Amino acid sequence: MKKTFIRAAVMAAIFAAAPALAHEYKLGQIEIDHPYSRAMLPGAAVGGGYLKIVNHGEADRLLRVTTSRAKSTQLHEMQMGDDVMTMREMTDGLEIPAHGVLELKPGAFHIMFMNVAEPFKEGERVKATLTFEKAGSVDVDFVVGAPAGARSAHAEHEGGHDHMAHQHAQADAHAHHDHTAHHMQAASGDPAQDIAAIMKGMFETPDAPLSVEPVVVQGEWAVAGWAQQDRGGRALLKKKGEAWAIQICSGDSLKQADALEKAGISKQDAEALAAKVVEAEKNIDAGKLALFASFEGTVMVDGGE
Repeated sequence: MKKTFIRAAVMAAIFAAAPALAHEYKLGQIEIDHPYSRAMLPGAAVGGGYLKIVNHGEADRLLRVTTSRAKSTQLHEMQMGDDVMTMREMTDGLEIPAHGVLELKPGAFHIMFMNVAEPFKEGERVKATLTFEKAGSVDVDFVVGAPAGARSAHAEHEGGHDHMAHQHAQADAHAHHDHTAHHMQAASGDPAQDIAAIMKGMFETPDAPLSVEPVVVQGEWAVAGWAQQDRGGRALLKKKGEAWAIQICSGDSLKQADALEKAGISKQDAEALAAKVVEAEKNIDAGKLALFASFEGTVMVDGGE
């Protein structure tokens, strides 16, 4: 996968280069190396956290991370397989093997800071508490580095690439926002209007307006095209109660019946939805269609069918 889903402040704020200055903490046989995060642009509400844990003793488990800067936190895992990215919350914590290493980094295990009231700023330190099953708790500072797009000595050491960080960012953000959308009540009862409102509420910022069109509905499923600055793609949504939730983010595959069927839609509805998308997009200009097609690969949002 090479393109990211909606390069907006909410997502761009999450992943970028880490600060170069290392700092360490020790708790018994547990060593915590260089907790860090990324600067968040104004309006962003979700941040990421990364660190390395070296265990010099018996097996342990990182149970949770708490901070006053976020209303909640989650431990996440991202995996890539067959060009499909999947995200899941690790509700039982993360195991640290005896005399082993657990690394939280972009593209793998990581911390999600949810509903951040005051976006993290480059150069500051975010105080947090790590709680382990056996070792107990320890207070640490997450050093905040540059926002998305920047690079640093630490990032070079990891061998990471900005486009991979962006891929991971969009999965994390969507896992969180899918949960948010699930609890949002439809404002008008008009699917096109409500889907556009949900997506704009998630990802639009004053300096990065989001265009959502066309929105095509077939029963409890919908496909929405989106464009934001030089990015674009399509989202597959499912109606859950009175709200719409994003299930999959992709490109041209979401106008193909076989791909929609693989996403869990019945053959009849998949064929009908694909036909409607093709028909609706006849009225969309070529430039925007090119943006829709620019999203390569597929992101399956946590909780998707």
